[in-house]
Amino acid sequence: MNSATGNLKWPQKITPHIGQAVRGEMRFPRPELEAEFDSALTRTNGGMLFGLRRTGKSSEAAACAERLRGLGKKVIEEDAQGKTSEAELLCAILGQLRVQGISDRLLQFISSDSAIPAGVREAIKLLTPNTGEVQTYFAPVAAAIQRALAAHGETTVLIIDELPWLCRSILQADAQAGRRRVDVLLAALRGWRAAGMRMLLMGSIGLVGLGREYKLDLSHLNDLLPLSVPPLESDEAEALVRALAAGGNITGWTDDHTQALLAESAAFYPSLLQRGFEKVTIGGKAAALARFPDIFADKVRPDLDAAFFQQFDNRVHRYDTLVDPLPRILPRLLEIVLASTVPIAHETLKTSVGEKTYEADLGDALNILREDGFLTPRIEKNGYQTWRAASTLVTAWRNQRRGGSRS
Repeated sequence: MNSATGNLKWPQKITPHIGQAVRGEMRFPRPELEAEFDSALTRTNGGMLFGLRRTGKSSEAAACAERLRGLGKKVIEEDAQGKTSEAELLCAILGQLRVQGISDRLLQFISSDSAIPAGVREAIKLLTPNTGEVQTYFAPVAAAIQRALAAHGETTVLIIDELPWLCRSILQADAQAGRRRVDVLLAALRGWRAAGMRMLLMGSIGLVGLGREYKLDLSHLNDLLPLSVPPLESDEAEALVRALAAGGNITGWTDDHTQALLAESAAFYPSLLQRGFEKVTIGGKAAALARFPDIFADKVRPDLDAAFFQQFDNRVHRYDTLVDPLPRILPRLLEIVLASTVPIAHETLKTSVGEKTYEADLGDALNILREDGFLTPRIEKNGYQTWRAASTLVTAWRNQRRGGSRS
């Protein structure tokens, strides 16, 4: 069935919720996207998931983790934001491995490594990362863990959220030493994947921009698949709104209300639809259809500025800190694509930024815009590339910030 009504692949009721990662009966399932995540984390070394906050990344990752646990996989979920060193991240991961019943084997390999001093072995055993020695010997400890994983033979899945934030924190503290430390961290994670650990590396900022700014070796990531959480398709969005109305027991909600909500929404991300739905159902009653435009203009769209548009602003501002020619070509590429009503060919973009622009610079620029949630590509079998806005949210941001169409 194409109609949202009666389509059994979507729930008939969903509990309305706005907040952190949604689970259980508050989550709207996306079978095709779920299959893509599951395939990356069971049939490959894993994936990378970078993009805007509040677009559903954490919800999809959490749901994937639960599905993998249901298959008998051991899954570790760790948030790197707020951590100040790779040693702190390491001990947090080891602490979760201890709960999973795996850490004893890892500690045996660490304890038997003569290259690791006794003080470091003891600190790791006690999960106390705040010592200089643990940081100093991070590389040999990580290598010992790699050997233990290879010998263990059981597949473990590691999901690290906000890894780029930790990398940036290390780099901002000391750019020269930090570059070496981040390269060692990324190499260690790749070594663990080579030993059989699957990974999902996530973040609200990307790594390509950091790599260009600090000259990182991002080849350590080339075994991971790029993943994304796009907005809902129109039939999915309609099904979500219907399910919210049913799950919230909203009085007076009709199909016309569903269509009006979709028509007023800037993009079909679940969190955006939930925000709009909450504002037009105050008190458990559907607002009059005639009030929808004013409610969105006065109550919903102003929230977009703090929740989403400032994320775009911060990304554009950060481009000024990158090395030439990126500060010049990034805004140019963005404006060319967003000003067009049709996808723009790669060749057209190359011409627009100057034929003397190196292909590597153009490629990095486009990948930065992709990781930052601005653009998305389509690549044909023959290699022909076109680029377009990643969502209508991006064009809404441009309309407000750059004077685009106001119709």
